[in-house]
Amino acid sequence: MIIAYWNTQRASGLRSRNLEPQARCLWCCQQILQWILATINTHQAVPSLIFLSEVSQGGGELAAYLNSFGGGYRARYIAAGDRNNNASPCSFIVMWQEELNPEIKIIGISQRRPLVRVRMRDLTVGGVHIIANSEKAPDEILDDIAELHSEPHPAVLIGDMNYAWSSLDQARTGNPESLEDEVDYLYDWEPVHPQLQATFGKVSETGGFRTQILDYLWKSEDISRIEAMPPFPGYNQWTQIDHAPIAYRIHLNDEDELMTDEEDEMGDDARSAK
Repeated sequence: MIIAYWNTQRASGLRSRNLEPQARCLWCCQQILQWILATINTHQAVPSLIFLSEVSQGGGELAAYLNSFGGGYRARYIAAGDRNNNASPCSFIVMWQEELNPEIKIIGISQRRPLVRVRMRDLTVGGVHIIANSEKAPDEILDDIAELHSEPHPAVLIGDMNYAWSSLDQARTGNPESLEDEVDYLYDWEPVHPQLQATFGKVSETGGFRTQILDYLWKSEDISRIEAMPPFPGYNQWTQIDHAPIAYRIHLNDEDELMTDEEDEMGDDARSAK
């Protein structure tokens, strides 16, 4: 099973600064659809579940656009309200293979930073956009992992963690334990690197540039095999969108997955379109 995540709306780049949020998210939707076809063609595998976060405007129309893609996919706009009950920038679009028939629900202690829980037959996936505060982010990550740890199936947490990968093994302010050690001790979960040099890049007005790994995945101990497969290796579109998409292939029960007849036909269509 292949799952992916992309924080689509924030833009620190100069070219995208004047674009409307819906236009920026539409660009990401177009890139995701191209990636789906490329994945089918290259890996003979169909991405199963995709989260797009920071969808605050035109989410319904964008979900309808993704629904028109076909190939057995469905998309749904998951609106989260802010303190004034307006559309929060923490809203999501979830796209999935229809045959999965997932149960999708917003849960957690905060509507402003919701956890989108997707339950499938053999796996539960949580999609998140954690608060952009490096001191508060670890508590939200711990809360979300605690929620998913109680699931009856293997589980993963994927998203923009807003907590740098380089900080995971370091002591936190007021806490001698690193976040990685605390999660391991409490839940026996571990983080999985996205296999990108950076998932966030910021371009300043003066042309300065800095990058970090902020987007990645946590997995429960009963995930037997997992591999990162970046949708766009070497992603460098930081002047368009300041986050890069991430994706992982999850193997349950240590078995390789076979393509269904429908997925095989999609692969034929992707190859003939090239």
